[in-house]
Order: sequence, then structure tokens, then C-alpha cells
Amino acid sequence: MEQSATGFRVLLAILVLLIGCKDIERPPIYTLLSGRSSSGRVGIVSTDFGSAGRFTSMTPDGVPIPGLSPIHSDAIARFQNNQVTIINRLNRDNIQVLEPSFGFLTVQEFSVGSGSNPHDYIRVSDALGYVTLYERSFLQMVQPATGFIAGNIPLAAYADSDGVPEMDGMLLEGDLLYVALQRLDRNQSNFPPAGISKLIEIDIRTNTVTGVYDFPAPNPFGRLKRVTLFGSPYLVVSCPGRLGFISALDGGVVAFDLTARAFRPGFLFAETAAAGDILDVEIVNDSLGYVSVLDAAFNKSVQQFNPSSGVRTAVLFTSPASTGTVAGLLYADGYLYAGDASFSQPGIRIFDALNGGAQITPVPVNVGLRPYSLIQIPPL
Repeated sequence: MEQSATGFRVLLAILVLLIGCKDIERPPIYTLLSGRSSSGRVGIVSTDFGSAGRFTSMTPDGVPIPGLSPIHSDAIARFQNNQVTIINRLNRDNIQVLEPSFGFLTVQEFSVGSGSNPHDYIRVSDALGYVTLYERSFLQMVQPATGFIAGNIPLAAYADSDGVPEMDGMLLEGDLLYVALQRLDRNQSNFPPAGISKLIEIDIRTNTVTGVYDFPAPNPFGRLKRVTLFGSPYLVVSCPGRLGFISALDGGVVAFDLTARAFRPGFLFAETAAAGDILDVEIVNDSLGYVSVLDAAFNKSVQQFNPSSGVRTAVLFTSPASTGTVAGLLYADGYLYAGDASFSQPGIRIFDALNGGAQITPVPVNVGLRPYSLIQIPPL
């Protein structure tokens, strides 16, 4: 069942249609006993890649915290407004808000349209939020306090010939909202890139497009992450281009200078150096970064690299195609967390990111189902 992350979306959609999904339920009352944390937590989205998903958490050093919240089997998470936001994707098509100070109880859910397949959500205020919809040609605007639809911003002009721009991750920088458009060709199998992917800049004061930038490589994949590099704020994301069954070493980690509002030339780390499709990235500083990589034989690895030189400096661990996959990558407070979605012993691997990347957990931390997405939850 292992394949590219883009292919996974298609396969997962088929599985969900065939199997169906259970309704999201309230967590048991005992989960409400886990209250506020003084040291922060790591939040984990895990899934059976079929009909069930859950959100759990653990301490920074890998001690699971009792309690779980049922979520969709295809979901990612964000931490914003001191709450955990779950973006429940295809066939759930809604936003679910969890309250960390009360055992991650679901305190709100609202639909963003049947079959819309939300991929990211940024809450600006009680009155304004934005949702990227993978199956639509417009950016959805919502009122977070009520969940009501507040309008939309048309993006069809930036789509490829199939009419859908495949909008994915977002990042808010001041009054400017950046939206990644993958622009994949739905008329071909495995959704290959349809030319150049776009980064759209929207002024949230007027909800108008104020900039359009060409990605240096196609298929921006995963969350847009804000980091400080070379003395400036950057947006970084992996752009694997053609991946999975149509894999090609045609991408890498790209960086967009948020001050100059321009892409940095070249790659921080190229797929030719990684020897595979780069699916996720975490930047620690100018000389230290980490990526998850899928090679042409579907073997997975977590690699260390130098963003200044673009040189691979270490391979932290590898996962053969027969055993599972790497899903979820997070750097926080000196630790690197990697989701090991193996069949036999799934869980979270923890590495000492600042001291050579040595693994500090003898086995992956068990989180129940197979991990898929990780977030940092600061002290509350």
C-alpha cells in the first residue's frame, strides 16, 4: 500500500469510499483528566489508513500522555489560538477544534463543503479564517467563531488545464497570506506536475492577490514552514516534483525570502544529493537541517544535511519498502521527532538533533495507530 504521498491521497480516497468512516465521537471522560502542561507537548495525528484516526500527545522526551481524541483517518493538525485544529480531509471535509487544557475535548466542528477536501486552515481572528480546498478552484473564507462560510477568493486563473490548482499549505506573515498551488495534472495517472507550481500572495486586509511567484521546482508538498536562515525570515518547503511511481530527481528543498519576497536561487538540499524524493523538511539553523526521503524503490529514510552547502551529512535511519514508511517530521527544542509508520512497531522516533542526531529512544514510542502528522504544543 506504500506509495508516494500524492499517490496516497488518491489511494486513501478510494479506500474511504469503499470502507466508509465512523462518525467522530467524543473522547471518554477519563481523557479529561490530562490538564495543562508546563513543559509543552508533542501532538500526534495517527491513522489506520482506512476508517479510523486519533489525536494523542506525549511529553518532549517521549512519555505518552493518557487520552485520545477520535478524528478522521485522513487528517493533519495545526496549533493556533491556543487550541489544536484538526483538518479532516477528503470524505470528512471539516475543521475540528480540540481544547488542550481539557483533555483535547472536541469543542467545535464545522463543515467546509462536502467533497471539498480541505488541506490547510489558518485562523486569523474570530471573524476571519482561510481554508485551502484541494478539490476546488477557490480559497474558502470562514468565520472561525461560528464556522460559517464567509466568502471565497477565486484562484481558477492560476490553475492548470484541468481547472483545479491543487492548493495545499499556507503561511501567514503579517498581513500577507501565502498559499502554495501544486498545479498537478488530474488528466494523467499519479497526478504529475503540470508545469510550474505557484506561490500566491494575498493581502488579508483586502482579500486580493498581490503577488504570484514561480516555485523553483514543482509540487510544493506539505506544510509551509517559517524559519530564520542567513539572518532573514524564510518560508521553506520541500518540492519533490515527480514522485512515487513516477519518481524523478527533479526537486529539492526551496526557500522563499519573506523580506525580499523572492525565492532563493537553487535548493537548500537537492534530491540529487538525497538520492530520492524529499517529502518533508525541518530546518534547525544555517548549517543543520533534516528531511524525510522516499527513494525510487520506495525505501524511506531520515537524513541530515547542511542548508548552507547543500551537502548530506548523515542518514539517521532507514525503513525498507517492505516494513512501512516515515510519516511526520518535527523539530522542537533540540529534539527531532520522526513518525515511523511501520507495520510491526509503529511509533515516534526521537533524535538528539543538536548532537549528531543520535536516537535517544531504543524503540519507537507507541502512539497506538500509525503516525502521520506531528505538531508542537507549547506550554499552556
